[in-house]
Amino acid sequence: MPVALRSRERHIPPIMLTALQIENFKGFSKLNIESLARVNLIVGAGNSGKTSILEAIALLPQKGGFKLPQFRDPEFEGGSDREMWRWMTHNLSEDAVRVNGQGHDGPQIFELAAKDQVSNLAVKLRKVRDGRTISWHPSLWTHEMKTVTTKRVGSTALAKDYDRWTRRAENEDRFVEFLRALEPRLKSLRPMEHTDQRLLYADVGLPERIALPLLGEGFNRLVQIFGAIIGESADIILVDEIENGLHWTALPQVWGGIRAAIMKEEVQIFATTHSLECIAAAVEVFKGEPKNDLAVHRLERGQDGEIHCVTMGEDELERMLERNWEIR
Repeated sequence: MPVALRSRERHIPPIMLTALQIENFKGFSKLNIESLARVNLIVGAGNSGKTSILEAIALLPQKGGFKLPQFRDPEFEGGSDREMWRWMTHNLSEDAVRVNGQGHDGPQIFELAAKDQVSNLAVKLRKVRDGRTISWHPSLWTHEMKTVTTKRVGSTALAKDYDRWTRRAENEDRFVEFLRALEPRLKSLRPMEHTDQRLLYADVGLPERIALPLLGEGFNRLVQIFGAIIGESADIILVDEIENGLHWTALPQVWGGIRAAIMKEEVQIFATTHSLECIAAAVEVFKGEPKNDLAVHRLERGQDGEIHCVTMGEDELERMLERNWEIR
């Protein structure tokens, strides 16, 4: 019999988002997502707007200043702001784009104002295409975000990041423990110079260390995700297709490691997934934990043609999985 989930709620730190409203952004005319949790999995059919939700969150106020979302092709985004802004609005509308992230500390609002529109937001950042104005209205400048995209990070860049992530001595051991979900033989992981390149090398009990790229894409992916959680001092992590490169049998151990890390670091995660096995593994790991730790947000297109969100907490998810209902 499944273990009953506790009904008590854990306090979510003020920097975390509790609700999200998106207006006139890409495929969304108006979308409301309530009951955000510490871990939020975004699911739905292809082209339903899963990655667009991550992009919308990435537009909210951040400590590092305004950043274009980096989930699509970075060469396209970096080379043509005009094209980026042209396709940001819903159906190429001239109305304002608005993203409102609610938290315990108040609203965090991004707005791309329509042409010649006077905005009442507090901070006007810059003019963009056709005279539109980007504005922020943060109640507190507290959010630090980190994104993990589907684009593979180069081995040299990953080794450089790992050096930075493991400046805190305990983090090296935490990485090894986490990566054992994919390779139980792993004893240590360290950057080393070889053939004029600095790469990550793994000790898996063989006479020589193995370069990380030779251990498969799953390792590269897990190092990126775990580094974002424990090495970036971020409050919010945005992960596109979190299961990419990971075999379904490793997912329970991966989620166990993620759960332990985010509780210690007080991080909130938003991640898209296409994998029912990924959802089931997360539900199993968070079973018995307080509410607000896990939620799945399913995007559906209604009879009105608009995309809506249905949020499922741990109780609903467990019942659906028991009955083999489709939840994606």
